[in-house]
Amino acid sequence: MTQRIVSLGFLAAAVVVLAQAFAIPQGNGYQAVGPRAFPLLVGAGLAVVSVIGVAQAFKAEAAAAEETHWPSVLMLLGALAAYALLLVPVGYWQATTVFFVAVARVLGSRRLLRDVLAGLVLALATYFLFDRLLGITLPPGLIRLAI
Repeated sequence: MTQRIVSLGFLAAAVVVLAQAFAIPQGNGYQAVGPRAFPLLVGAGLAVVSVIGVAQAFKAEAAAAEETHWPSVLMLLGALAAYALLLVPVGYWQATTVFFVAVARVLGSRRLLRDVLAGLVLALATYFLFDRLLGITLPPGLIRLAI
């Protein structure tokens, strides 16, 4: 029941994001990627994930009821709050790597080296995509990349 409610809430958020994205005026002249592109991409992705979540919730509820493990939920919320607080002073790719490892540990992973490497690769790939290729500045933090 909780997953269905959360998924429906995210679906409502996706509708709001998409509505707001369509309200963004297109720029004058030719632009390969206008100001609507990323909000539309985020809204569409959120909608797809939400619909999948609703379908999975109905399927899971039909199979069996499952208890929520509240300590894990609280630890994930704590990790997210710490990530938000440390993002600017520590830096995007450093904070994201640590956040990835923390979430993996809370969700049951016990392979620290694999989690650190996966978190680092994903964080650096995202950093280079947004900061270097798209020109969207992300906090460099304590260790600035030379590339």
